[in-house]
Amino acid sequence: MTAGTIAENFEAARPTISKHLQVLQECELIDSNQKGREVFYEIKVDKMKEIDQWLEQFRKIWESRFGQLDNLIAKLNHKKP
Repeated sequence: MTAGTIAENFEAARPTISKHLQVLQECELIDSNQKGREVFYEIKVDKMKEIDQWLEQFRKIWESRFGQLDNLIAKLNHKKP
């Protein structure tokens, strides 16, 4: 998709989207291909999968901590008169 097409899906100005696309490209998470005057962006699925696998270790910790927090809140609510 082009930056303009992507921007249509968000409540952000095109320059803001372009800035985000630039950062994603610098992180090698997307590719860009120029066709005539338009620049088309494409996600690198393999790189996104790498990030997902890396985040999985933290996801387990977060889920455990949120579970503990839910239990504490339930206990505190149960004690209220």
